[in-house]
Amino acid sequence: MNLTINDTTKKIKETILNQIQEGIDYPYLYSVITFGFYDNYGIKLPISEIRKYWDKTEVKKTCRLIYNMLKEHFNMDGVWMFIERHTPLLNEDGEVIREGRFHLNIISSSIKDSAIEEPNRKVRRLMLENGRFDIPIENNVYKDLDELKIELFNACCKRANWVNRYKYSIKTQMLYEPTDLESATYYCLKDYDGKSNVDFTDIVVFEASDFYKP
Repeated sequence: MNLTINDTTKKIKETILNQIQEGIDYPYLYSVITFGFYDNYGIKLPISEIRKYWDKTEVKKTCRLIYNMLKEHFNMDGVWMFIERHTPLLNEDGEVIREGRFHLNIISSSIKDSAIEEPNRKVRRLMLENGRFDIPIENNVYKDLDELKIELFNACCKRANWVNRYKYSIKTQMLYEPTDLESATYYCLKDYDGKSNVDFTDIVVFEASDFYKP
């Protein structure tokens, strides 16, 4: 039986979801990272730096950097990176004048309790970073361990220069249910719809993800 384009697209998305959820305990983390034009002091970054936000090769370098830092700090079981473009700039006729810059979607396993209860040297250093209210993470009061894990995850990602230079550059939440993970995964892959010229290989950053080859 020949599969249609839509059938193939659906099958690939299901395969990606199944690989992400295989052997990993809930909850997961889902994070959106945006690269901003200004630093934390409101000073605009040089054009030479901003231009890289449109360069897929440069963006993938940042993906690999964040992937490696998350693994080194927390020894996470799984990290999966997806790149996405912002909405393009259109003219009056609806034609694309300029493609949008890239931003990142990250799905990962949660940080293990032991990584916080018995922190390694790298995590202890993260505890000294400013969290909410611009005070060190270790001095903040969190309602539960999950909230602290999100704060540490964000602090780790902010070690990458592009993330650290924009105050609201990262937003992270917990995914507690399989339906949450499914929704987040399919959102990351929404531009791969079988209708446009975007392939899933244009979205998934395999070199910075824990996908395995069958």
